[in-house]
Amino acid sequence: MTADLLRPAGHTLQQQIQDLQIDLFSQMLFTPLTMMMIGFYLLLQSYIDKRAMSTTVMLISGVVMLGLFIYGTTKTYKMANKVQHLKLGYSCELAVGQELDQIVRPQQHPYRVYHDIPFDGFNIDHLIICPNGVFVIETKGRSKPINNGEKQFKVRVENDALHFPNHVEKAPLEQVRRNVTTVRNWLNSATGTEVPVGGVLVLPGWFVDLRQKITFPYIVSAAALPKQLPQFKAGSLELAQIQAIAHQVEQKVRDVAKAG
Repeated sequence: MTADLLRPAGHTLQQQIQDLQIDLFSQMLFTPLTMMMIGFYLLLQSYIDKRAMSTTVMLISGVVMLGLFIYGTTKTYKMANKVQHLKLGYSCELAVGQELDQIVRPQQHPYRVYHDIPFDGFNIDHLIICPNGVFVIETKGRSKPINNGEKQFKVRVENDALHFPNHVEKAPLEQVRRNVTTVRNWLNSATGTEVPVGGVLVLPGWFVDLRQKITFPYIVSAAALPKQLPQFKAGSLELAQIQAIAHQVEQKVRDVAKAG
């Protein structure tokens, strides 16, 4: 193999998790080692001077070590929480990627699917090219709250917002719309033609209760994606157009160095 590989689903998140886990391990070592070094230095200094540490030195040292402990513990806690958050997002992207794979496998569907497409300052989770247009697919993982001892799993789509059991969000919808505009402008410029681009917001693990007839972007659960995606319509593309668009996309995502 001489060419670089295509990005798998969640490629950027996987790299971020690996980097953060290394930083977390380093941080977990840094705080206790630093405190031990301070203690060892004070004991060594006391031994060299052949006198016991003064109360003032012990008090100052105690305050410094307490500050180091609080700082290190707080930073470690924040980093551990961030790792968990990234792992949730990574799991959701993998789940959606697997559902998309179920769509593109049948030979009668001329679909192309790409993952983790890099743009300036952000990445698009998935991009699918099919006869019904190009679709920007964004994944949002949200933890399910427990109310009255039971997990809540339903999200209501109403008034152009996502109504989760304990909060309301509009930002994910706005993000998909921005990304659709970015992809459309890029593909129009790269291909020299008007490319129909739509958006899909996927919420893995949630039951989507649509209370409004028309939504942009489309909003689905991961389990419903393979069945509903062929029904979505952004426009029409011939096979030659699909191949031309796929060529442009591959220039962005074929950047994973091959093993060996």
